[in-house]
Amino acid sequence: MSSDQIINTVCAHNCGGRARLACTVREGKLVRVAAADAPDPSYTGACVRCLTLPQWVYSKERIAQPMRRTGQRGSGQFEPVSWDTALDEIAARFTALIGEHGAQSIAFTRSSGTSTLGRYMRLAALLGGGGSMDFYGGVDMAVHMGLNSTFGDKGMYGQHANEWTDRMHSKFILVWGHNPAETALTSMKFLLDARDAGSELVVIDPRYSATAMHATWWLAPRVASDLALALGLLRILITENLIDAPFAMAHSSAPLLVRLDNGRLLRAGDAAGDVGARAPRAGDADARSPHAGTEAERRVGPSASVAGKDAGVYRVWDGERGGACAPHEAAAATLDWRGEVDGMPAATVFNLLAANVAAYTPERVAQQTGLKASDILDLAHAYARSKPAVIGFGYGVDRYRHGELLVRAAAAMAILTGNVGQPGGGVGVQSHGSGFRLPRLAREKPLPPWARATPVPMIEVTQRELPVRALFCQGDWLNQRMGDMNKTAEYISKLEFVVTVDHFWQTTTQWSDIVLPASTFLEGTAPVRDAVVTGNSVLLRQKVIDPVGDSRPDADIERDLAQRLGLGEWFTETADEIVRGQIDGSLDPAFAGISYERLVAAGGGLRLDVPRTPNVQYADLRFATPSGRAELYLEELADIGEALPVYVEDHEAQRSHPMAAEFPLVLVQAHVRQRAHSTFFNTGWTLEVWPEPTLEMNPDDAAARGLASGDLGEAHNRRGHMVARVVCNPDLPPGMCNLGEGWKQQQYISGNVQMLTNDLINQAQTRLWGHSNIPFYDTRIEVRRANAAATAS
Repeated sequence: MSSDQIINTVCAHNCGGRARLACTVREGKLVRVAAADAPDPSYTGACVRCLTLPQWVYSKERIAQPMRRTGQRGSGQFEPVSWDTALDEIAARFTALIGEHGAQSIAFTRSSGTSTLGRYMRLAALLGGGGSMDFYGGVDMAVHMGLNSTFGDKGMYGQHANEWTDRMHSKFILVWGHNPAETALTSMKFLLDARDAGSELVVIDPRYSATAMHATWWLAPRVASDLALALGLLRILITENLIDAPFAMAHSSAPLLVRLDNGRLLRAGDAAGDVGARAPRAGDADARSPHAGTEAERRVGPSASVAGKDAGVYRVWDGERGGACAPHEAAAATLDWRGEVDGMPAATVFNLLAANVAAYTPERVAQQTGLKASDILDLAHAYARSKPAVIGFGYGVDRYRHGELLVRAAAAMAILTGNVGQPGGGVGVQSHGSGFRLPRLAREKPLPPWARATPVPMIEVTQRELPVRALFCQGDWLNQRMGDMNKTAEYISKLEFVVTVDHFWQTTTQWSDIVLPASTFLEGTAPVRDAVVTGNSVLLRQKVIDPVGDSRPDADIERDLAQRLGLGEWFTETADEIVRGQIDGSLDPAFAGISYERLVAAGGGLRLDVPRTPNVQYADLRFATPSGRAELYLEELADIGEALPVYVEDHEAQRSHPMAAEFPLVLVQAHVRQRAHSTFFNTGWTLEVWPEPTLEMNPDDAAARGLASGDLGEAHNRRGHMVARVVCNPDLPPGMCNLGEGWKQQQYISGNVQMLTNDLINQAQTRLWGHSNIPFYDTRIEVRRANAAATAS
């Protein structure tokens, strides 16, 4: 009788939890998964998704071997082939396309949550001696764009609120558009502990979520009205002087002067001298920047600059000297000022911000949000007076066309009240609040300068002319990474060659010519898959079982394909060797005393050499922005009217949108506890509880359409349709519907939620960051009883 073996690894899926897992293996098969002890006991835990991993890894949807299409693309008709046949065909087709049309005739794209090794980025960069196309970006990025714009570019997932363990130091915790009780189960305990210790836990969410039921206060603004609420809160903070003026003066752009003739920050050399001023004229306080909304050009995102660069460059108004000067030269810089500098009209950023929010009285915001004016006042007072206070965002506010504007407004709240860089304070993305980050180290020998894939934002793929003729997909690109599937399906159907590598049969595999079976993060041909930093520890993602069926790890597939394309010299290291180099070669002081051998001997987990106190974002109050300060004003957006966070009504979810009369319901796709995006769509235990896509509606909305729970409803708009079983849910407000994220095409009765979704481009996001977030939640629909024709289509 063989004995059980327990192997520790770490979850690879994109929920942000990065749970350390104890995997029980019996006779070579995974039979059980439980939480393993983390190096820091605070982070020990696992969610319901991880407990289903034995069902997931052996799912009936597993791709058993390489497959080649035999029927029409999209028909799902395939035949099995050998690995050599599949890889040889891919290499031959890629070589022919490169020879005739160049490397940019081939594009690579990938889903989130994959290993840092085997993401095909290296192959994409080297292909054809000049690099292919890289379809990047997509969803859950607007929150990061808003934070990076304000505090300096720290990349995707770099803009956390303080480490989760810091919540115990907060007196006021504002959870905005986040439902960690379902989507960040391993982190929810920190909020509950803080609440039980006396912190006020406030949840802002239109629906009564599993997190809201644990809050001390739940506010439900009308769907897509959050920005109006934030602007109203800012107005109260400013007009009632509930701000930390010295903090704003010293660490933000609030006192910097803006030229009102062109919207640019006033700099040395703009005027003949830093002297001369006039008193503000009557009506100046109500004046607005005159810049209109011209089309924004695309440009590469800003690079990080050294903090403190404002010395001698930008200008403030020195009230004592009666003139403009550099911030470090001011005897008494003025926070709120408007006048003239050498004949140029100018005002401080703070003055413009105050004017920008002046119209957002509690009464007006109450009309826009559906909240009580008294609740809006109480929320502002509680936030300002209960320091330290933290604002933690999830992605519930991210998937609207202007999600970054809300985050910029909330960041301004934190800056003006001094809740930045403080224990218990902060503002940031809460869902990935891991605290400390692994440095980006060279994976192997550096690539040559010419090796660079050309980036193309996901949202633009179907909206501009591209030379792409072949697509290499890692994961379910068609189902999970694109809005308006009608356009995407048409696009992919016209390509000459499509390859998909994945664990399971899903939507994109059905549209592919070659399908390659990838091993999951639990499987491997080497002892170690990769290394991750989570919380305050470094963990090894160790091999648990051999590859299932004829699957291979992505890193092996990439290497084997590279060899056939004449690029094998760049893929000589094994996964173990790469990870050893990442650990042993790290120059980061957090890795002091940590070696690869010691990490393996410890079972794959060690605490980093970091303080025992929780990590605090921006504790040094240094910001990688052009001014070296937290930026409240983005001069690059002045000409389109978004230098300050302004309320924009051109997105579909707004009540004022022209589509609202015909399609009165807003459709969202909330994250659910059973899945991480679409991962775990196929585990039997969770499907017993929730076996099919369901369209959740407020009971009054359903009744008005003659629908009840259990009926088949057809959600439709001008883009497409979807049929799902209706569930009447009073936790949703009237006017809002929900279809939980992550269902696959084969699980729908008819249609697909992505046939309904919006793919409008945000020009401000594109200007600053090179790409636009896909506004999945900016989707209006109407619902009717499904007839036979709808269910058959």
